[in-house]
Amino acid sequence: MIAKITKGRGAAAALRYDFGPGKREEHADPRIVAGNIPGSPGQIGSVIDLHNARRSELAKPIWRCALRTAPEDRVLDDTEWAQIAERYVGAMGYADCPWVAVRHGEEHIHLTISRLDWRGTLITDWFDYDRSRPVVRRLEREHALVNAELRSDRTAPQVLWRERAASARRGATRPERERVRELTRAARDTAAGSGRAVFERALDASGVLWRAHIAQSGRMCGYAFSVEGWCDRAGKQLWIPASKVAKDLRWRQLGSVLGEAQDGAGAVTDRIPGELL
Repeated sequence: MIAKITKGRGAAAALRYDFGPGKREEHADPRIVAGNIPGSPGQIGSVIDLHNARRSELAKPIWRCALRTAPEDRVLDDTEWAQIAERYVGAMGYADCPWVAVRHGEEHIHLTISRLDWRGTLITDWFDYDRSRPVVRRLEREHALVNAELRSDRTAPQVLWRERAASARRGATRPERERVRELTRAARDTAAGSGRAVFERALDASGVLWRAHIAQSGRMCGYAFSVEGWCDRAGKQLWIPASKVAKDLRWRQLGSVLGEAQDGAGAVTDRIPGELL
C-alpha cells in the first residue's frame, strides 16, 4: 500500500474533487466509507472549514492522504477500507480531529483531515512521511496486502499515466520503459564481468535497441535504449537515456558491473519527446 500525503487549505474543495469526475474521468461511484462527521459531502466540507477558521493564521490546515493498494492486491470492500482508514488516522494522531474517508475507485481512498482537533489544538505533522511508513507496513500485514516498499523500485523512475496511455495507443501490452528496464538489467547480469561487447550482444539477442555515447576523447559516456515499435506519433524511433530507465544502468554503475575500466563519469543528454513525459 502506498500513502501519498499532501497539505491543503480547504476541505470543501478537496471533497468537491473527490466527488467530481476526476482529472481523467476516472472517479467511479464516489462515496464516504469512514469518518466522524455526519452529513453530505458539502456539509462535511463546510464543517471542517469552519472548524479550521478558528486558526486563520494556518496556511494549510488540511492534511490529505491517498491510500492505494498494489495492482496485485485483491479488491477490498468498503468495510475493510473503513477499518484501514480508522486505523491509519488513529495511528497518525488524528483520531480526535474532524476527518472523512472517500472512496471513488476500487484500489484507493482519500482521507481529508483537519490538523486541529475538536478542542482547537494543532496536531503536529512533524515527520509525517516517515511516521506513515511503519503504519502502512503494519496495515499491509494485518490485511494480507503486498508490501509496497519491497515491491517498489527506488532506482527506477515511475512510469506515469501519460506514458502508459501512449504505450496503450501503440498497442503495447506494457509500457516500453518497463520492458527495456527488465531486458537491459537481464543483459547486464548475463554480461557481468565480461565487458561491453558481451553486454551489447545480450541486448541484441533480447531485442533491445541501443546506442553507445562516446565522447570526442573516446571516453564511454553511457547508453540510450529503445525497442522496436517505440515511436512517436510521426513514426520516429524514441530513445531513452539509461539514467531514465534506471539509476543502476547509468554508465558509472553499469560499467563497474561489466568490468569496464572507467576514467570518469559522463552524462547522456538525450531527451524523450514530450508525449511521453
